[in-house]
Amino acid sequence: MMPDLLSKRTGAELSMLAVAFIWGATFVVVKNGLNDIEPFLFLGLRFIIAFLVLAAAAGRKILHAPRSTWLAGSLLGIFLFIGYTFQTIGLQYTTSSNAGFVTGVSVVLVPILDALFKRTFPSLSTLATVILAAVGLYLMSVPAGGFHPSYGDLLVLVCAFGFAFHIVFVARYSHQHDPVVITSVQILFVGIVCMVLGLTTETWPEKFTHNAITAILTTSVLATSLAFLLQNALQKYSTPTRFAVVLTMEPVFAALAGYLWANEILSSRALVGAVLILCSMLMAVFIQSEPAAATSQKHSL
Repeated sequence: MMPDLLSKRTGAELSMLAVAFIWGATFVVVKNGLNDIEPFLFLGLRFIIAFLVLAAAAGRKILHAPRSTWLAGSLLGIFLFIGYTFQTIGLQYTTSSNAGFVTGVSVVLVPILDALFKRTFPSLSTLATVILAAVGLYLMSVPAGGFHPSYGDLLVLVCAFGFAFHIVFVARYSHQHDPVVITSVQILFVGIVCMVLGLTTETWPEKFTHNAITAILTTSVLATSLAFLLQNALQKYSTPTRFAVVLTMEPVFAALAGYLWANEILSSRALVGAVLILCSMLMAVFIQSEPAAATSQKHSL
């Protein structure tokens, strides 16, 4: 691999590590905010504000974006919507630990889906990294008593497929479109659909508390606008599987944030899981020699 490409790949993956930190660190903020605002209204406001931030950066480029960008962005928006919606609904019927683990199953789904689309087989180093990350997620998310599936877990599994498809298809389309514009389109899609669902099925809060406002503003700017823009701009320098493995650091950062800021308990079992996830992430970024996503590939919607 050429040194400049290796440098871009490592830089892209370290940037996604920062995104995983943002998503993990804001988990406590979101959890507190959802005590004061219902989930679809929260997601609607979060994504619409995020779109406005990106639209200000994109300017007229959004209005003049080609039809292919709107179609690709809408498809990515569908996958994002599936991920967030089924995770939200599933959480009502299962435990947060189960939901965390099942959502993390996307790290296993990504190399499978990617291999199916490319008609290739993942390398042994890729499989080893994914398995290590999956074991770490299990130890972090599932109590010592074991995993007991429920109806909610099936719903969250749909969420995992949504997030996995999103990562795979970002790799297929990101190199063809302006990153700010295609990110704006998918975020606008999620914002509109969630806001419609929120206004028709949920109750608008009588007042917006400090926790709700903090959660909305923090996640809209950092965890949505910035995070998804980085993913859409940088994933072309890596592979879907490597990005998925790096993003498994999110629950590690979430656990640390909960321990530091919310006085949550971090068990020795969770610590072992965190170490395994960290090792898998380091393997993905610094050891694997799998080539970056082929930017020369041409895909049409």
